[in-house]
Amino acid sequence: MKKTFLRLLLAACAVLLAACSMPRIAYDNAETVLRYKAWRYFDLDDAQSEALQAQLASLHRWHRVNELPLYTALLKDAGRRVAHGVKPDDVAWGISNLRAHYRRLVAKAAEEAAPVLVTLGPAQLAVLEHKVAEDNEDYAKEYLAGDDKKRQRAQLKRVQDRFRDFLGDLTPGQEARIERFVKANERHAVLRFEDRQRWQRDAITLIRHQHEPKLLAQRLAELFNQPELRRTEEFLREDQRWEEDLAQLIVDLNQTLSSAQRARAVKRLDGYAEDSIVLAARLGEAS
Repeated sequence: MKKTFLRLLLAACAVLLAACSMPRIAYDNAETVLRYKAWRYFDLDDAQSEALQAQLASLHRWHRVNELPLYTALLKDAGRRVAHGVKPDDVAWGISNLRAHYRRLVAKAAEEAAPVLVTLGPAQLAVLEHKVAEDNEDYAKEYLAGDDKKRQRAQLKRVQDRFRDFLGDLTPGQEARIERFVKANERHAVLRFEDRQRWQRDAITLIRHQHEPKLLAQRLAELFNQPELRRTEEFLREDQRWEEDLAQLIVDLNQTLSSAQRARAVKRLDGYAEDSIVLAARLGEAS
């Protein structure tokens, strides 16, 4: 459900929010990953890099203390729901919980990143704009360019790969059901990309013009946490339809799962819950 953000905040959100699906060693080294991404997207000087390291350590510790225990309960509950058969209410429950975790993380990430973001100079912001434009161009080429068949193949592979990650090999019928979902929501993929570009521009504008850390943190958090305020009616309509279609897709696939596929999904969720327990416990070991 999620994916690319404005690269300092965005990388932090992506790495930490995805912690439940990362190997333990990757989570433990998240700060290193984020520093590399920040260096690539912002071209930080030594003082900024040192300040960023302290802010990322604070964000990582906060996430480990406050979010990982919640992930454990969420993942265990998700595993139980999958084991007993997924219903539309279960999908709505999952989306709601993911949004809540994302919004808490974004607010905290903005708070931690703002003291560094306000120090960025014009040349560094130009680097950021260039890197974001490169990423958007690459994404458009891979998923939105070419004729209808090429776009559908790229988007279909992306969605099917996500289901295979949890379920293993898909049956021809399952693949066909996913293909119908992708074809029915092609317009949503285009609108989501346009929306991503819009908030990227808005975020960079905020960073360029707001030089007080607390106010910048507040405004960035609002930008991410209240996206509906800047979205078009068409996007809101298509996004609601996409969410409903996704819920129905998951329910339909649930009815076709083999015992091996269901067991694999439950095992993956239980494994992620165990990872969250172990990672949260390491805070006490390090103290």
